[in-house]
Amino acid sequence: MILGFAIMGGLITIIAAFSLATAIQHGDSKVGSIVLMTLALLGTIFAIWKLPYWSQDNTPASHTAKQSQISSQSGQAFSASSSGVTQADNEQSVKQQLAKALTKLGDVTFDKSSKTYTLTVTNSDLKQTIAALNKKPSLAKQAKWPRFVTNFTKTSGSLEKSLGKGYTLQIRVGKQSPVLVFKDGYVVKNQFE
Repeated sequence: MILGFAIMGGLITIIAAFSLATAIQHGDSKVGSIVLMTLALLGTIFAIWKLPYWSQDNTPASHTAKQSQISSQSGQAFSASSSGVTQADNEQSVKQQLAKALTKLGDVTFDKSSKTYTLTVTNSDLKQTIAALNKKPSLAKQAKWPRFVTNFTKTSGSLEKSLGKGYTLQIRVGKQSPVLVFKDGYVVKNQFE
């Protein structure tokens, strides 16, 4: 709708400019043309400024749009050494690498018994997005949630390549049930799908 106002304002500005040029040629009054052209130009500029491309509103979708700039290090190859190092050492090494890569999103823990890496979200934008999606899951696509899921699916695949099969990566807010669970490069649970 705003785009329509911008286009109409542009057309009215052009017509007013031609009207002003005609008034100058014929020696008629220029006041009406100048006022119309000024108002149309101001309206066009305002409409262009309000286009979604420029607008920075605080809807859940915009929080995730900002969040999508925070990388999940998708496709990251974790280094796990095999010469003289135990699997437990490799698991801890991968935990440290995950924690470093995901530090902007939250805290990473590892449960050895269940072979589960858990990202507990502390990033306020992501927490707000998840809370909004809990209330209205239909916003997931608008909030670019599928891209977020794809990035973590690749990260889960990297875990499998580095450590072998059977490792889980889950994402949760606080002590709540995980919103995303991945295993061996596949999505096991996506709460907003």
